[in-house]
Amino acid sequence: MPAPYPIAATPLVEFDADRMTSLIAAFDPQRIASFLDVTDLKPDTQPPKMAKMAGWARTLGCASVCVNPVEVDTLPLLLKGSPVKECYVHDFPLGKSDVRLKAESAGHIVRKSRELRGEGPGKLELDTVINVGRFKKDPRYTLEEINAVCQAADGETVKVIVRSSELSEEEVWRVSEVVAESKAQFIKNSTGMDAYGAMPEHMRIMRRVMGPGRGVKAAGGISDALSFLRLAYAGAPEPDTQDPMLWRAGTSAPLAIVYSMGWLMHQGRDWALAGVTPCLVCPYHHSEKLRVEMRELANAKCRGCGHFHHRIHKDL
Repeated sequence: MPAPYPIAATPLVEFDADRMTSLIAAFDPQRIASFLDVTDLKPDTQPPKMAKMAGWARTLGCASVCVNPVEVDTLPLLLKGSPVKECYVHDFPLGKSDVRLKAESAGHIVRKSRELRGEGPGKLELDTVINVGRFKKDPRYTLEEINAVCQAADGETVKVIVRSSELSEEEVWRVSEVVAESKAQFIKNSTGMDAYGAMPEHMRIMRRVMGPGRGVKAAGGISDALSFLRLAYAGAPEPDTQDPMLWRAGTSAPLAIVYSMGWLMHQGRDWALAGVTPCLVCPYHHSEKLRVEMRELANAKCRGCGHFHHRIHKDL
């Protein structure tokens, strides 16, 4: 039986100024770049943009370049000879392929990448989207589909996108348990095109369930160093989890994150003391973007929250 969701253990993340200052001090532009998956999942991405992303990743020392699977005929050649990994967002964005088709497409991506890059295993990652509807009906289905993709990936890193904006906190906890039970190496919150992106609250739940030895990836709305670090505060709170094999961030703005880390290094204490309006980092703040059932849940949570006055006055 799965462990019950400990509601009392997950209040809204609050950023202790001393801990936040220490976290900021642990990063510099070069280090923060190593945690970034440079991402473009737009339908009209052209070869010049692919080349530019590969150039950014190679120059900055990013973890990977993350694109749609069709780019497997191009990306391996752009990254060949570098330590930067290819990352393909698999069954994007809905995760609605059946298990067999999911596995077959994952295997095709891996074989094609290895053929073109010619550098053997360990050069690519798959960010695979679960079928959220099937998870809500039967979590064992989700375990089956994740493990099928992992099997087809032939040892390559698999990150599991759970689309947390479609889930209650209790469901985020439960799906994290499923991923922790699977053969996947990472859990990831979002496709980057969901109702909202990465939230510290979800990162904290995922890290708590996954433990210190499995990966957590944040995606959606991460466009500066401070946003990255607030998510790391929740998703990689201990030094031993602050490793690119255990913590990642997907972003379409790698230059902004790296460059803003430069000035943040010199003003870290001031920013840590300034804090953040709680609603801006709370998933329940985004209720207008949610489907009806989730919107009702979010509004009920907000009405019972001590920070509700921010929503009333809209002075954010």
